[in-house]
Order: sequence, then C-alpha cells, then structure tokens
Amino acid sequence: MHAVKRFVVLAILLLIPSIGYFHKQHFLEHLKPGLEAQVKEILEEEGVVTPAVHLDYLDAVISGRVESDEHRARVVARVDALSGVRVTRKGERLRPPGWLRVERRGGRFAATGVVTEGLAVRLPEPLEMTEGWDDGLERREIVGDPGGLRDWEDFLIYYFREPGDRSVELHKGSLIMRGDATAGLRSDWLSKASGVVPKDMVFDDFSLRSSPYHFPGYQPYSLSDEVVLEQLRRKLDSNVVTFRPGSGQLLSADRDKVILAARAIITAGERARYAVGGHPARDGNATVNSQLARIRAEVVVKILVDHGVPVGQIEIVPFSVAPEGDRDNQVEIVVK
Repeated sequence: MHAVKRFVVLAILLLIPSIGYFHKQHFLEHLKPGLEAQVKEILEEEGVVTPAVHLDYLDAVISGRVESDEHRARVVARVDALSGVRVTRKGERLRPPGWLRVERRGGRFAATGVVTEGLAVRLPEPLEMTEGWDDGLERREIVGDPGGLRDWEDFLIYYFREPGDRSVELHKGSLIMRGDATAGLRSDWLSKASGVVPKDMVFDDFSLRSSPYHFPGYQPYSLSDEVVLEQLRRKLDSNVVTFRPGSGQLLSADRDKVILAARAIITAGERARYAVGGHPARDGNATVNSQLARIRAEVVVKILVDHGVPVGQIEIVPFSVAPEGDRDNQVEIVVK
C-alpha cells in the first residue's frame, strides 16, 4: 500500500513540470497573441504614434507617442481594464510631448516646461541666468523633448535683444511667441523663428506697440533720477504735437509746445537721450504715411535744436501706427 502511494506521489511530481510546460505553451501560442492584439487595437484606436505592446504573462508593456498626459492616462486606463491584463508602472512607456518656455519679465528670465532628466537647458550669452531661473522645469524619465532646441540659441539672442516682457515656447514641433512687439519686430522675429521650426509651425500672440519705448514697464537707461524722469515725462506728454492730415507744417500753437519741450529737455541736463518719432496715420498709403511721419519728426527736431537742445541728445526713430488709434499724425518725444 505504501509503495502505491509513493508511486502516485512520484507520478504527480513528474507531471507538475509537464503541466507547467503545457500551460506556458498554451499561453504563448494561444492566449498571448490574442491579448497583445487587443491591446494594440486600443493603442491604434487612441491614435498612439508608433504603438508597441509586449506581454510578460499578464503584465503589459506599452509604448508609443501620445498627445498629452491626459491622453496617456486614458490609454493606460483602457488597457488596464482588459480582462487578464494589467499595466504596471514599469510597463507604461508612453511618451507625451515635452515643452519648454523661456520668458523674460521685469528683466529676469525664467524657464518652465517638461523635459527629460538629462536635457541641459541654458541661456546663451549675453542672456543672464539668475539663481533658480529654471525652478519651473519638470524633469521626467520618459517624455519627448521639444524639437528645435539645437537651432534656437541664435534666435533667443536676437529675440530678447530688444527691451520688454515676452516669452517663446517650443511645443509639439511649433514655436509660439507672446508679449510686446512692434510691427517691424514682429516681422523680423517671425522670419528668424522659421530657422528653428518650419515656417508653418511658427505662431505669435503679440501686443503691438508703436515702438520699444512704448512697451509697458520700459525703463530709460539715460536718466536714472526717478523724480526728474517723472517730471520730464509729464512735460513731454503734455506737449505732444499733432499735424493736420497730409500736412508737414505745424500750427503756431503746436510750435509753442515744441519750444516748451525744448526747455524741459535742457532743464533735465545733457546726460539724457531722446527718441523723436512721428506716428503715421492709419488710413491711406502706409509707405507715404511713414515718409510723412519722418518729415514731421525732422520738423520737430529742428525746432528743438534751434532752441538750444544739443543734436547729440536727439535721435529720429520710426514709430508704427499706434494700436490704440489716438496717436495718428502726432510727433512724440520719449526718453531713451
């Protein structure tokens, strides 16, 4: 009797590897292909780019490019809901797009975005990185770094050369610019950005201003005394002159305003520098209007010089059409 029991136990022990082998073969040959096909079908339905799936028994390893973190979560949830399949943390290899934004506000740069752990994010000289400038970056093991990084250093130098608050972002193969600009600067920046990403992937959301001197928060470099600067600005603002449409001649009352502006400039001292610009009319031929705006600025400069303002303190600069619409046909003097 004991010999029979030993034989039965031995037979069972010998059968266990065989049962395991056949179970494994059945899974590999029949169950695994069907489950992998179901998972891949979900990936394709969800629009995952270059989808791939591999089953390590019940653990699914899925990879490919997705549109966003929300898209990734939805794909994982659908796969995980399949009967007999689970997605572990190590098995989730889906790559959402990374993005990078460099912004200057109040003269300080900041970097934000989502990039890979090993990506070096630096500003080219002479742009200055202060301590903690990149604290807004999130670094991940799996993410698609934005395209264009290799070619954008020269663009950053060019883009941030002018004063003002603005940002530039690389995201999903596109370059997006926001902030203050003039019509001329916008055109230049759009052209320059097409060297970083394809032209049809360059976008902007600028607030157009008449000149860099009209950017919100612009701080003159030639006059540091805040009290003197504020007094000077008030006097210059109150003596802006307006020309009649199509005319390059000043009325006598406006000529007197220029003389008052000259006295204010002389009182402020010779260290300050000034930009004199004419705002073109928005109606009519843009080229003719711009030429007339310069002629008007030259008229104002001549009066300033005739009344004692040194030529070296004044520069005639082109102003764009003012977006607010209340500067047409005017000549304005601003502190540089």
